[in-house]
Amino acid sequence: MKKGKLLILLALVFLAVIAIYSSYVTKRYFQAGHSKPDDLEKVRLAVPRGMLVTPVWIAVNKGFFQNEGLDIELTGEFTSGKGAFEHMLAGHADISTPATTPVVANSFERRDYSIFVTFTTTYDGVKLIARKDKGIRTPQDLKGKVVGIVADTISQIMIDSLLAVEKILPQEVFIKNYRAEELPEALFKGEVDAISAWEPQAFNAKQLLSSNATQIPTSKAYRMAINMAVMNDYAASHPEVLQKIIRALLKAINYTRNNPDGAQEVMAENQYIKQVLIDEFWRGLNFEVSLDQLLMLTMENEANWIKKKQGITEYKMPNFLDFIHYQPLEAIRPEAVTIVRKR
Repeated sequence: MKKGKLLILLALVFLAVIAIYSSYVTKRYFQAGHSKPDDLEKVRLAVPRGMLVTPVWIAVNKGFFQNEGLDIELTGEFTSGKGAFEHMLAGHADISTPATTPVVANSFERRDYSIFVTFTTTYDGVKLIARKDKGIRTPQDLKGKVVGIVADTISQIMIDSLLAVEKILPQEVFIKNYRAEELPEALFKGEVDAISAWEPQAFNAKQLLSSNATQIPTSKAYRMAINMAVMNDYAASHPEVLQKIIRALLKAINYTRNNPDGAQEVMAENQYIKQVLIDEFWRGLNFEVSLDQLLMLTMENEANWIKKKQGITEYKMPNFLDFIHYQPLEAIRPEAVTIVRKR
């Protein structure tokens, strides 16, 4: 009996020590500036998987959003920023992470949303992979060749932009349409001589062709920008939330720069991305917050491209400044806002 009472007493002492230590750690945690769970503000976020949105996933995984007082609710599963953006437009999210193309495409019908920060840019988002045995080494070698694309996407925008930069007439290249996942196999089988593809299709194509594959320089013909977009009503009623999101992204970007191995490990484990693909794609990604003039130029060029491809005549080009909500970023990092605008 005495032994049993002693064990109970020791157990109670142990639990008391754990409780005191837990209380101490919790107190220090919140004294360090972390928000208590009850104080967190819920934000519905639509974000796809993939390396282009690395800062967002790092911020989620490392608790940077929570540190800013935000309870991020991830809504839906997406394979593209377009899907995430349309999810937001349908009212199922407060914020989403699109590239510029879906933002521009929807501007033909509605103007109730805005971009408030760009956090990833890359000239390597869409790659031109070709067969060496077809004698393709430079963009000029595309003349008379068949190029596989995904119609009405950045795949087609990139190849059209490259042809314009290289002064190659559209009729000098034969275009063949595929679904994105079909492009590597089409190139491998010789149905096309080159493909304009994003990851992981570009990587998969190079794996299939092995030494017969080559990546053609695209002369920085098209810069992809990945952004945070928000509905205008939400932006007007939650200005502090947008600033908190930007601060969390800055922490995530800083973590990624100072600890690239750790950031890549997060992406590999949580996004199920093979390390060999991370090694292939990582070098071409630029993680930084901005709102720059090239963003505006890209949107205007994409609007003109969509008009031409879809034969739209009754459309007045909007002022894409109306689709930029620059105030949150300007309040935190004014030097990052270089869009030319009225003061």
